[in-house]
Amino acid sequence: MIPPAMRSEVSVVVPSHERPLRLLWLLNALEEQTIPPDRWELIVVHDSRSEDTVSLLREHPLAKRVSLRERRLPPGSGPAPRQRNVGWRMASGPCVAFTDDDCRPEPDWLEALLAASRANPGAIVQGATRADPFEADVLAAPHHRTIVVDPPGPFGQTCNILYPREVLEQMGGFDELLASSGEDADLLWRARAAGAAHVGARDAVVNHAVESFTAVGMARLSWKWRDLPAVVGRHEELRRRFPLGGRLWRARHGWLLLAIGGMAAMGRRPGAALLAAPYLRTLLDPVHPYPRSQLRRALELPGHAAVDAAELAALAAGSVRHKSLFL
Repeated sequence: MIPPAMRSEVSVVVPSHERPLRLLWLLNALEEQTIPPDRWELIVVHDSRSEDTVSLLREHPLAKRVSLRERRLPPGSGPAPRQRNVGWRMASGPCVAFTDDDCRPEPDWLEALLAASRANPGAIVQGATRADPFEADVLAAPHHRTIVVDPPGPFGQTCNILYPREVLEQMGGFDELLASSGEDADLLWRARAAGAAHVGARDAVVNHAVESFTAVGMARLSWKWRDLPAVVGRHEELRRRFPLGGRLWRARHGWLLLAIGGMAAMGRRPGAALLAAPYLRTLLDPVHPYPRSQLRRALELPGHAAVDAAELAALAAGSVRHKSLFL
């Protein structure tokens, strides 16, 4: 039991896995928080093989300003849900703010989250997440990943969200069986079903890393979505937010399935190839803030189709495993 005098007003929990440089940038950003250092603590749970993360956490100047605690799990043993559960259970604060090791919060991030929490006692507070403006040029890459959230959103992304500790205790934390993805949305909807309020704090801003991938790398990354059918299957209100009665994750997945059917039928009915037209149109439409020529879009089309097919394969495997159709 932690003595009341030693408790922080808010505990920040960060899961980390082999990203010491990204973690350094996060620590630098947290060092600039406007909230007084005696009002918050930082808990980092990681499963790093090297000593780089350990050295960074012990030597960073932030460790001398705030209570910074580290928990090292056996290498490769801790998916993010497990790390977050270990972290929040170590927390001393009545509120737990989650962010990730590839994020960079704005200086008033914690202060804004706490202000929204005080204005809405007992509520889950979700902040705003944007692509890191320092890495905006990476958005021009044909295959990139970042997170953008205009709160309150339906997925409860843990890159920027605050939970009352009592809500985490009531829910038992994150479902560690959802090891690849969706555990954040699952926790949010379980808590909402139990009566917890969910509010947004648009002035609590986190900048999320923008990472570029090859088409092959992006397709491999897509396998992480295999647990989404389980999450959607558990929460009917969440399912209703998706196309085709909640059976499709993205509308273009439906067009891709139509295109695959058309290509399969081409041998018998050549005209069936036209069924691929709606899907091709979605890929050729400008969906990017950076200008692209039609020629460049056409050249990038096979890579995007491969990534969409990998997403479909992951979701199909998850649908079978979890007995919940979601493509």
